[in-house]
Amino acid sequence: CRKRGMVLALGAILSCSMLLLPRVPRAAPPTSRRAPPPSMLKAKYDLVVVGGGPVGVTAALRGAEFGYSTILIDATPPRQFQFTGPTGLYSKALRDSALRLDVPVLRSMGIVDAAIWAQVNEFVQQILRKSGDNNMKALCLNNVPHLRGMGRLRPSDDDGGARCSVEVAYRRGESITLRSDNVLLASGSRAVRLAALEQWYTTPLGGHVRCCDSDSIKQIDFLPRKVVVVGGGIIAIEFARIFAQLAAEVTMVVRAADLPKSLARVGIDNQIGYLLQADLRAAGITLLFESEIASAQGDCGKATPSARARGATGRLRLEVVQTGTAEVREELEADLVLTATGRKAVTDGLGLDALGIEIRPNGDLAVSTSLMTSAKGVYAAGDVIGAPQLASTGIEQAESAIDAMLGRRDVGAAEDASRLLDMPVAAADCSPAALLSNAARYPIGIWTMPELAFVGLTAAAARAPPHNLDVVEGVGRYSESIRGHVHTVGSEREGEYLAPFMRGPGSAAAGAAGEQLTGPALKLVVERAAPHRIVGVHAFGEDACELIHFGTTLVQGGKDLSDITAVCFAAVTYHELFKLAARDAIGTLQCDAWRRIYTRLLQMGDGDASLSSDEVQRGLERMGADAETVDDILQSLFSKKNRGAVDIEQFVKRASRMRSPMQLDLMAAGDANASTDADAEVYNRLN
Repeated sequence: CRKRGMVLALGAILSCSMLLLPRVPRAAPPTSRRAPPPSMLKAKYDLVVVGGGPVGVTAALRGAEFGYSTILIDATPPRQFQFTGPTGLYSKALRDSALRLDVPVLRSMGIVDAAIWAQVNEFVQQILRKSGDNNMKALCLNNVPHLRGMGRLRPSDDDGGARCSVEVAYRRGESITLRSDNVLLASGSRAVRLAALEQWYTTPLGGHVRCCDSDSIKQIDFLPRKVVVVGGGIIAIEFARIFAQLAAEVTMVVRAADLPKSLARVGIDNQIGYLLQADLRAAGITLLFESEIASAQGDCGKATPSARARGATGRLRLEVVQTGTAEVREELEADLVLTATGRKAVTDGLGLDALGIEIRPNGDLAVSTSLMTSAKGVYAAGDVIGAPQLASTGIEQAESAIDAMLGRRDVGAAEDASRLLDMPVAAADCSPAALLSNAARYPIGIWTMPELAFVGLTAAAARAPPHNLDVVEGVGRYSESIRGHVHTVGSEREGEYLAPFMRGPGSAAAGAAGEQLTGPALKLVVERAAPHRIVGVHAFGEDACELIHFGTTLVQGGKDLSDITAVCFAAVTYHELFKLAARDAIGTLQCDAWRRIYTRLLQMGDGDASLSSDEVQRGLERMGADAETVDDILQSLFSKKNRGAVDIEQFVKRASRMRSPMQLDLMAAGDANASTDADAEVYNRLN
């Protein structure tokens, strides 16, 4: 009787728990569209696409749009949804789910972790199913058949005049050979696993696998309370922030000295990187820099009812050592360990040797500017050909490869050549080398909370070879924008809320390159010379991954500051940040102009290191300034309380409060090398 009573009570608690959780509308099951039987397939296709991710789906649809017969080979395991989008979609879906639920509040109401995770997982699966169903419908509408199985290249036997053959093992050892003039390989990449944790990727502890990589994390079936994330790249940072939002105690183990250094290879701005680092600390995440995992041991723990309810009947004990010295630093415990330490192209099982296709030393497929491999008629796109390994660039590569193989675009044509950031780029060249050689080709978004995004050059990269640009920066702070104030007033994110978190290991150089940022901001990198072209946009804050597309338009279009100040943005939107940053850059340019004027006045003075009122008056008159202009400047520089000589900093600070040098017709006078007409036109537009 007691057992029966306990079961009934537990059932009642779970029922109430589910009623208290947010309701999730049950998604309709994916539309059933089975692959056609082999007997219905053609003997020859114009295009065979190997890989059912976003790159493969895009390529298949592109080929069908041009009227070519296309078939898609997808190796998704049985009983899993096909075409559910990129690997990164899972993290975005999990992020969205984490934002919908308040885990501490649900726990305080007595709802067990198993019920909370069931709700989180239902949110995620709903998003993935919808993505897969949309892609399946698109393939069906474009009459693209798909075959679930493993595709392997074979030497062509010239039967039917086809250049390529693909053998597809599709079920229970059965196979079929497809012939085509063109094959696109879009097999993607897989996560690199740590040798020190190898056995724990598959060994359960307490009924759950406690160690995952960025692929197998999709199979997690419990809500962790202690999480260790190994790695300092985009994937590691996103998951660390997500699990912190799910009320887990999160520790990141990073080999680099700080996050800006860890993300330097992708082109992140130093100050924006320190903002991200401070925000992770604000979320309660512990950051262990210059550290790595040396070993791990399993601990099954005590299987008490409360431990089972929390999913804490098994944990991993990790030994953390100092990078370089291998000196033991500390020991960590974790319900879940996630390793995100890189990805490697999936090339095994594709039969590349049979066609002599070249593989680079790092495992990526070698391709030409048209994305063709060393075998004629065989192309590749996406992660399998290497960095940048983004879904966005992979989709662009898929379209470019199809255009090239079907003769829709001449990759080497001179008329397609364009210049981004003063570097010649063939518009159709989407090879890894072409994409990585120019920071303006594509934006990058990091889906933290809030988001981080950037496109183009940082100030440091712009000043370095091969660009050698003289640039200034303009910053628009969220706390100074109307919407930023409205959305944060009275909350923990009000104002410059990250200031207390800018200190700590890895933060010593946060303000080394200029004034330290202490809250969400948008930064413009602008050429100092007229017309002040925008060469980089970097943002950290709410909606940054949406804002960056206007920034991409500015950078790729070679727009200047006047193109921002002339735009009428809708009221109370974050796009106001662009105008705030533009005005900040204009202020910096005007201060530079006043500095040049000061230097010129000093040269005409009596040789002292500062300027008196008489020296300023005589110098301005020699420059040709009228009496009204001279009087305005003297009044701003020398008040009744400040009659003494002024140094350069005092001169610039006081003069900048008045009017711009161009409005006073002094720009050309302050700089003998300045182009009066060009600067006048630009400054008239800016002001």
